[in-house]
Amino acid sequence: MKAAASYGIVNADTSGPGAFLRAAKWYWDELTDMFAAAGFTSVMIPMVPNTENVSRNGAPICTASVRTRFGSPAGYLEYLNDKGIENVEAIGVSAQSMYNSLFETGLPIEKFFDGFYDYAMDAAEALRELKGSTLLLSPTPGVGFLRQTFGEDEGKMDRFLKESAQCMNRIGADVKKLGINAVIRNEFWTMLRGSGIDAYMGLIDPENVSFAPDPAHLMIAGADYLEMFRKYADKAKAVCFTDTKFRDPDNVYKTISPEFPQDGATQRVYWDLGYGDVDFDEIYKILKSADFDGPVLLESKYSLDIPKGILRLRTFWNRLEKNYAKREA
Repeated sequence: MKAAASYGIVNADTSGPGAFLRAAKWYWDELTDMFAAAGFTSVMIPMVPNTENVSRNGAPICTASVRTRFGSPAGYLEYLNDKGIENVEAIGVSAQSMYNSLFETGLPIEKFFDGFYDYAMDAAEALRELKGSTLLLSPTPGVGFLRQTFGEDEGKMDRFLKESAQCMNRIGADVKKLGINAVIRNEFWTMLRGSGIDAYMGLIDPENVSFAPDPAHLMIAGADYLEMFRKYADKAKAVCFTDTKFRDPDNVYKTISPEFPQDGATQRVYWDLGYGDVDFDEIYKILKSADFDGPVLLESKYSLDIPKGILRLRTFWNRLEKNYAKREA
């Protein structure tokens, strides 16, 4: 198993406090130094579609901003290598990010998956130059956003989901030609929430696309995340590690701010790895038993303390490996 630390530890999508800071190249220069200092040689980067606004960003948040700052993904890789990072193991592309860009791009919802395909292939081409292996796909926007678009028309929702699967299969086949593995993630607030991923994977070509289980999102949606890891570990090309203490009794997954609940007793969804309720020792054991040898994408999503969060990623991974070795001795 190979650990890759996710830049998703930073919330680069919102305009909240510190947004200008997060848009500055020097901020990400320092962040990259921190990941290397913590002993990580591979990283994962969530990327959004290229638009006029984000392309000017100093953050490596889309391929256009990478090209603007470093000339090319290969130029960015040279920069990372100089700082001690060997490669970008994975890039994440999200249908929610695609949906968020529609206002700026003017793309009609009927052409949504044409746009998503272009977005994913652009990221995959960059990933090849960055010596990576994994394109992490989040196939649908949030349920709350789709309800705004389609209302209660279940027929339109079903057609959208089937078009999503067709798009994932197309992406999977084409990125495979680039030597990239296409893997699917299931956030708790999308149409694939919880055990709903099983039916969706029935629409997916297993030769080209696999499922990357994500324990926090499975737990929040009420699925048995350990059973899901047991079911998919021997077929997975990558897995996601996220942590949580959050439950969703108020069905915030149906709202347009599921990751930032406005109601209920708890407003914090994600926790730094090792500080939530997920049983990672058991997950690690399951992966070892299945001879899983792909990347483990470590994501303390939207950490409240970035420097400490990066160090916690390293201590989390060190402890996980040590605990397993002790049990096997």
